[in-house]
Amino acid sequence: MSQNGDRAQVLYLIQRRLGGCGYIKRNGRRDNALVFVIRRREDLLNQVIPFFERSPLLSSKQVEFNKFSTIVTGMAAGLHRTPEGFHELLRLAVSMNGNGRFRREKWLEVICSDPESSETVRQTG
Repeated sequence: MSQNGDRAQVLYLIQRRLGGCGYIKRNGRRDNALVFVIRRREDLLNQVIPFFERSPLLSSKQVEFNKFSTIVTGMAAGLHRTPEGFHELLRLAVSMNGNGRFRREKWLEVICSDPESSETVRQTG
């Protein structure tokens, strides 16, 4: 989540509402925007997902949240540890946010077309 630097209080309020998890940082060196980042899976599972399940978004972002929730809970269940599970979670992730405007097309073609190659990518980084 991002916000102009002059509206940082919005991010701090949201962070407090989500139990104080995550952190707020600048979005790059030259950008005045700030971003609220939550990386710990436990925080996503115990704070963020339950919050948005209780208070669904009233926009098209709800579809994105549903995908996000499926990915995080799938990873918590270990689905990403099999080639097929990794393949499915990756396909879902790439479909988010306008089909990932920053993705690398050829890289994803290879991974999404062959579940066996996803195992190799997952292990090597």
